[in-house]
Amino acid sequence: MAASYRSIDYSLRPGKYAERRMISEAIGKVHPFGAVKSYRYIGMGSLWFSDFSHFHKSLGIVDMISIEREVAHKPRFEFNKPLACIQLIFKDTAVALPSLDWTVRAITWLDYDDRLTKDMLEDTRVVASNACPGSVFVVSIQVEGPPVFTALDDDGEEVIREVASVQELRDNFGAGPVPAEALDSDLRGWANAKLIRQMVKSTIAAALAARNVGRPIDQKIEFEQFAAFEYADGAKMTTVCGIFVDSGQRNLLSSRGFNELSFYRADDDATRLVVPILTQREMRLLETRLPGDISPALGGNIVPGRDAEAFANLYRYLPSFASLEG
Repeated sequence: MAASYRSIDYSLRPGKYAERRMISEAIGKVHPFGAVKSYRYIGMGSLWFSDFSHFHKSLGIVDMISIEREVAHKPRFEFNKPLACIQLIFKDTAVALPSLDWTVRAITWLDYDDRLTKDMLEDTRVVASNACPGSVFVVSIQVEGPPVFTALDDDGEEVIREVASVQELRDNFGAGPVPAEALDSDLRGWANAKLIRQMVKSTIAAALAARNVGRPIDQKIEFEQFAAFEYADGAKMTTVCGIFVDSGQRNLLSSRGFNELSFYRADDDATRLVVPILTQREMRLLETRLPGDISPALGGNIVPGRDAEAFANLYRYLPSFASLEG
């Protein structure tokens, strides 16, 4: 697949920007498990390293690893690396992830810009099988279309194909991750995003079930989801966010108020991030009425009510484009 940085400027994705800030706010609540700044961040920086810069500045993290598969462009990645504390590993995730030291509490963000593949679920399994309690795990996947798999064409050449039915999904990904109630219609639109999140969480659950064999009941490791997102900065994307905890640590999790976050989600639903298209003057007008309810009258002839409501839901997390004025 083509390098995503050739087609995606990560600095110009407001939905992604808002998601990143929401995840950062949630991560700030994990300190009962350990000082956040002592965590390691494992991600995929691409050329912009936006997540790395943000988590360093907002959370104080200095132990950072970026996994990059574009070995041929190593000098360019090294040139664009914004922080000396980022260690670049030029390997596929399938090779890099198993080799990491998972005894360190980590925030791992597998941020894929491609549609779901079996390799992504294997990466997910590796993290769930190894991450220590207190570690945060985030997985983002493109859901513009159904999952894809590698097949052979009539000439015996490998080609990438998308699954056309739930049965074909089970045939190529295994029956385990696919919900029993899944329908062919779930492979399209935002229903596909929900299906992908379910498959990711099923993979995590299966890995933890194997890991927990023989562990005392109060030391069994669980994955507690605290957020899920959907947005479209061009292609549709979905994200699952959660934390690994020992069964005996669940009280620490509940005491930190994750469920008080406006975007808290622990089930199969997701927060849909809809970024309204507004001018700087319109955003400033709306901000003067926030926090609080935005009157429907504020829509009318100035800002459409639907856009005003979307802005009110996201304004704390949106980027400022003031520097682009003039």
